[in-house]
Amino acid sequence: MKSPSQPEDRRDPALFTTLRESMVAAVTNERPAVRDAGPQGAARALRAALPEQTVLSDAERLLLHEWLKRLADAG
Repeated sequence: MKSPSQPEDRRDPALFTTLRESMVAAVTNERPAVRDAGPQGAARALRAALPEQTVLSDAERLLLHEWLKRLADAG
């Protein structure tokens, strides 16, 4: 089994709870989790939540932020 890329002492155990709760809410709510449909809306929502995440390294977070910005600004 491949080990996670993030060292154990830097992992955020609350992330899995947040992910599970978000998935349950997305399935059970009538309102969409993302206001704007399509990749731009999803990228905006993910980018807004990015600063709270600690599971990614600084370099990974910066790269993901750049990609999400491009997607959010596209179109």
